[in-house]
Amino acid sequence: MKIKNMMKNLLKDQSGEFGIKQIAATVAVIVIIGLIIGVVRGNIGTWVVEVWDMFIEMIKDTIS
Repeated sequence: MKIKNMMKNLLKDQSGEFGIKQIAATVAVIVIIGLIIGVVRGNIGTWVVEVWDMFIEMIKDTIS
């Protein structure tokens, strides 16, 4: 019976630390995703223009 109580206490203590680590990891992932979205949203117009110009040049080279 004593071992069972010790195991319960050990698991109870460990679950709190694991929960905090899990929350911290989740927040870190959300921040990283937010940064990536910010970079993509800021540069998407430039990227579309560059890709469009590249395709137009390829079409012109193919036709000529």
